[in-house]
Amino acid sequence: MAVDLALAQHAAGNWVGVYCFFGAGPLRAQLDAAGIPVTEFHKERHSNPALVWRMASQLRRDRVEILHSHNPGVHHAAALAKATAGVRVCMNSRHSATTSGGDPYQEKYFRLAGPLTNHVVFVCEYVRKQLEPRLRYPSAKCSVILNGIATERFLARPASLGSARPKLRFGTVGRLVPAKGHTVLIDAFARIAGRVPEAELQIYGYGPLYGELQSQVRSLGMEGRIRLEGPTEDTARVLASLDVFVFSSVQEGLPLVILEAMAAGLPIVSTRVGGVPEVAPEGLVARYCEPGNVDALADAMMTSTQDARLVEMGRAGRDLAAAHYGISRMSDHYSALYRRLLGNGS
Repeated sequence: MAVDLALAQHAAGNWVGVYCFFGAGPLRAQLDAAGIPVTEFHKERHSNPALVWRMASQLRRDRVEILHSHNPGVHHAAALAKATAGVRVCMNSRHSATTSGGDPYQEKYFRLAGPLTNHVVFVCEYVRKQLEPRLRYPSAKCSVILNGIATERFLARPASLGSARPKLRFGTVGRLVPAKGHTVLIDAFARIAGRVPEAELQIYGYGPLYGELQSQVRSLGMEGRIRLEGPTEDTARVLASLDVFVFSSVQEGLPLVILEAMAAGLPIVSTRVGGVPEVAPEGLVARYCEPGNVDALADAMMTSTQDARLVEMGRAGRDLAAAHYGISRMSDHYSALYRRLLGNGS
């Protein structure tokens, strides 16, 4: 999301630089191609004070007016660098109601950075409701801007539901980490596999649970039905090859992959987590169940195999994504906020 926002702001004529606490990852290629400068601070090589000083020095060189950090892990250092460099505005986007590593100290530091923080954006109402009371920031310092995606890639390659009949293709895309609930998904699919012999499950992603999930698939005798496909750099192609997108997370903010699945025209089976129900209306676009419940997810998946409205649900999600969840719409909301914060003399 940060890379997409940077690309959109750059395309709008604003100067944008991207600062990475550690090294830049594979998404750097998109920034390099657009001519957006990327600065790597390699935190692992420096003390915290040295990191803040190096960042402040770079902020001065770049003559930055707005420092926009993402999530709590980096924000306290960004806020200190902002104060050291004399940057006018420091703001943060919170993508989830929890820290990525579940580290309580990050939330403590985030609260302490309040006086140096001009604004906090929550990526959905769910995250706002969970965090705003805990952060104790004034309500005037908080707002919600829904995530957006580059819808064009997915609209251009719509899924062809039912094109592989009698095969029914369930699939998901996401990091192989506990929060994504893949163990529940695998067990749920195994529960319905005997009743739907033509169904298969494709899991795309990488992460520390790969070996454990592979063992789980083998122990269930599902090697021919459940495939761990590894990471993909072409999510649009993957989604276009599915019939139903399944999302099994146990905790979330507003995952971009849900918006991508909608833009691809896929009906969705999902756990009721985070901001997913805010963007994918129940019954119209998605079928929901409670997180962490194998039987409930299996029932929802089974019901989808018998639902004559799958094509209609996919079309409704596609229309919603095209109308409301494009990257340009999100970028416009951020631009308006940037102007307001600068106009207030922050």
